[in-house]
Amino acid sequence: MKVLDILKDLVYPEKPVCLACGRRYDHSEIKAICDRCLAKFSFITEACPLCGREVIPAALIEGHPCPECEKEKPPYNFARSVFSYAGYAREVLLEYKYGHRPDLAKPFSRLLRLYYAEYFQKEAIDYLIPVPMHGDRRTYRGYNQAALLAENLAGKINKEYKDVLLRVKNSLPLYALTKKARKLELEGAFALKDGVDPSIFKDKNLLIIDDIMTTGTTSAEISHFVLKEMGAANVYVLTTASVPVKIN
Repeated sequence: MKVLDILKDLVYPEKPVCLACGRRYDHSEIKAICDRCLAKFSFITEACPLCGREVIPAALIEGHPCPECEKEKPPYNFARSVFSYAGYAREVLLEYKYGHRPDLAKPFSRLLRLYYAEYFQKEAIDYLIPVPMHGDRRTYRGYNQAALLAENLAGKINKEYKDVLLRVKNSLPLYALTKKARKLELEGAFALKDGVDPSIFKDKNLLIIDDIMTTGTTSAEISHFVLKEMGAANVYVLTTASVPVKIN
């Protein structure tokens, strides 16, 4: 590089590039995603106190559990999501999940850290555990998006990351199934990896990390597993996004 180019970069440094829209930006509250994109995300502030999903309209619950959690209380203590799985946020998250964009894990994990500090800091979490992906899907996609989120977040909050679960059943795509069908499809879907001693999780507080909560069935099934098979004391769930609960 020429001396004049070096001086130019020092005086007029290139602006960073937003990983969501690809534009260069001047300012951002979250590194690598510009404020313009963040303004399009529907961040969840009012949610069901159990599943953490946005309730529409929110005025109908006023701090009470949503109708789905009232009908069947989830096995985890509570869950939280950063934003609603809708609109522009949904587009960016789908790009992360299916578009071979592992680089988006870092800014998403920065958002997760904010919600961890708000809701889970006082819960004395021992380990962060990602929702596992079946080996066939991981080979096709190249990475487990939940694992990248959990690993990045663990480093930011100084907690131990434990990628110890296997998805032994390559289930059908869950987004096309009813909640009842999802439960049937996920029966026996999870196991501990070979060589993992379940006793290290006994009486521990675990935080399950995933990218999207649709109905909460996957989070519920994994929570049942870690409570029963691993002896965890408490289980919490943190996801990047969740599908809103709509009350007619």
